[in-house]
Amino acid sequence: MNIYDKFKNGLKKSSSFLSTNIINSLISKKISDEILEEIETTLISADIGLEVTNQLINRIKKNKINSNTNTDIILNLLAKEITNILKNSEKKLIQDHNNQINILLFIGVNGSGKTTTIGKLINKIDSNKKILIAACDTFRAAAVEQLKKWTSKDNVTFFHGFINQDPASVAFNACKKINIESFDYLIIDTAGRLSNNTNLINQLIKIKSVIQKSTNIEIINSILVLDGTNGSNMIKQVDTFKKIIGITGLIITKLDGTAKGGAIIPIAKKYQIPIHFVGLGEQKDDLLEFDAEKFSYSLLGLNN
Repeated sequence: MNIYDKFKNGLKKSSSFLSTNIINSLISKKISDEILEEIETTLISADIGLEVTNQLINRIKKNKINSNTNTDIILNLLAKEITNILKNSEKKLIQDHNNQINILLFIGVNGSGKTTTIGKLINKIDSNKKILIAACDTFRAAAVEQLKKWTSKDNVTFFHGFINQDPASVAFNACKKINIESFDYLIIDTAGRLSNNTNLINQLIKIKSVIQKSTNIEIINSILVLDGTNGSNMIKQVDTFKKIIGITGLIITKLDGTAKGGAIIPIAKKYQIPIHFVGLGEQKDDLLEFDAEKFSYSLLGLNN
């Protein structure tokens, strides 16, 4: 299966909802205010958001389509506009040609898929690169064991503390290790945080501060992992973590399990934060680098 087919297959639930409803609105009908309202309702129901929905509807209006319309014309028009919105969100996270230490701090709420995403991400890194995985979720033994299972590759070293150890101290010791042993990547897993848990939020801030003080690396990649099945609720999480710790990039998981994959679009438009990867399945190769065009056309069930 090629990359485009993986996008289409992974976004099947979202594309089926969007394309089916839009096509049903257009069958044997002329574009009218009533039809545009139906399309608008479909877009909003897919968690595309009011601002982006208005932009897409205005795009249709500007094309002055007023006859019986081939549905592909409308769908392609929408796909092109969505691509334009998302294009600036494309940015590679894995830079194997980079000779400095790459530090990736994974953050997000419980259940978003941080640990599994780290495991899949390991397979995206060149096998010649030396990787240290630090388990800083010290509150759950199961989380540590789950992460350890993903680190069986020869170029990956697993580092952890003891249960209930201060997570920042684990991060500090991991930083000492990468400085001494010349690792190319330090990837840090953290406990799930909710905005109303002040203790966990403060620990997360402390972890990042320790990393910054313990290394000479100017850029700490703070990667927020979002569960795609949460739809528009992802926006609140982005807002919360952005204020608390700053976010350099996003990874959206579980998009194969939702009909509301369109929620990515208002997030990209509002925050202008790179989307590095999207998760479109359970297998290790189902974590795909974000591609605005492939995503947009797949979202609407089109071939680009």
